[in-house]
Amino acid sequence: MNDTLIRLNRHWNAGKYIGLYTRELLPELLSKLVLPHVHVLTGIRRSGKSSLFRLIVNHLIDNGVNPREVLTLNMDEPLFTPVWTNPAEIYQVIEQAEVLTGTKMAYLFLDEVQQVSNWELFVKGAYDTQRFKKIYVTGSTSDLLQRQFATLLSGRYVADVVRPLSLKEIFSINGIPDLLTVNARKSEALSLLNKYLIFGGFPEIATGELPDDLKTELLQSYYDSIVLKDCIAYNGVRDTRAFYRTMHYLLTNTAAPFRYGTLGKVLGNSENTIKNYIEYTVQAYILSEVSNFSFSAKESTRPERKTYCADNGLIHAVGVSFSPNSGKLLENAVYNQLLHAKYDDIAFVRKSSECDFVARRQGAWHAFQICYELTDMNRPRELSGFEVINPLLNVASKTLITYNQKGRADDVEIVPLHEWVFNA
Repeated sequence: MNDTLIRLNRHWNAGKYIGLYTRELLPELLSKLVLPHVHVLTGIRRSGKSSLFRLIVNHLIDNGVNPREVLTLNMDEPLFTPVWTNPAEIYQVIEQAEVLTGTKMAYLFLDEVQQVSNWELFVKGAYDTQRFKKIYVTGSTSDLLQRQFATLLSGRYVADVVRPLSLKEIFSINGIPDLLTVNARKSEALSLLNKYLIFGGFPEIATGELPDDLKTELLQSYYDSIVLKDCIAYNGVRDTRAFYRTMHYLLTNTAAPFRYGTLGKVLGNSENTIKNYIEYTVQAYILSEVSNFSFSAKESTRPERKTYCADNGLIHAVGVSFSPNSGKLLENAVYNQLLHAKYDDIAFVRKSSECDFVARRQGAWHAFQICYELTDMNRPRELSGFEVINPLLNVASKTLITYNQKGRADDVEIVPLHEWVFNA
């Protein structure tokens, strides 16, 4: 036990962690440090939640906190298997850490807490007794906030979602922090974009100097781990083949419209089974589900839907044969950037023609079309996508995002993805 505790808490002896890069989310997390509330970080596995923990630890140390007052526990560790069914044993682990360091713990970081049954009872008890100055919790499923925890700690927690690196973050890590630099180093920016479209933004993949075949192998292991742990095992899925078949279909058909009933017939499952499977993937942050926009309750009872993947690398991992210049990969990347840029109510509009996204931010609606390469042949179709929103929404902006073209068509701004991410 002592060896594991020391390994998980290198800051006890070494102090601040080195070799870390900052994240766009970090300032928001640090601004909430003054709150006594439990801070919950959710998000897909391998997205960098543990690294954010270390960045927060560094901040605490910079501000005079004794490193030995900070305890990090990764509940995925096999050593903690007995704790999974008895959350009260977490107290014993904490006491052992305090004996080991000779210091009372003031800050507690619980990683992958969904492994522990009824973990929320422990957290509520620790919160109510003010056992710690601050408790951080991470998990790989949004279900953390939808069960007993939300009821037990209603009004006593704050929550944020951690996503894989955005393209903007990847640019910054590689010394391209702004629009001026991206234009001065355009060839390098396009090279980074090409890698991002195929291999995505998982930190270990995007920041490591790894050959492509090893990146693919790692992504496949990520995919298997996420699906097995956070979808199949977590939800007790019995027909694993049917689940994998559904996942493969949805990733192969990223951004393609579907209806639950039709998809069920294609895959040989009931409509309810398909709905449940998709819900499991959404809870595990693998997929996001987007609906056809409508103000009409009648029209929205059985709307068409689309799914987008949390990371382009996972699409690549399952062997989906999109070409590097696929508009689908570009569209998936844009969807994730909309999330990073704090857009909400994201939908598509599909009637006589289609607008890829409408989304709202700070009360204003915005419209987006995605086209890898704009040509004389497809230009009228792409621009007509903005026309279908006119009877529905008064949008503040219309943006057509491309791979590497820019310009203007009436009130539509045409901008390449590598520039748009700095103004999104």
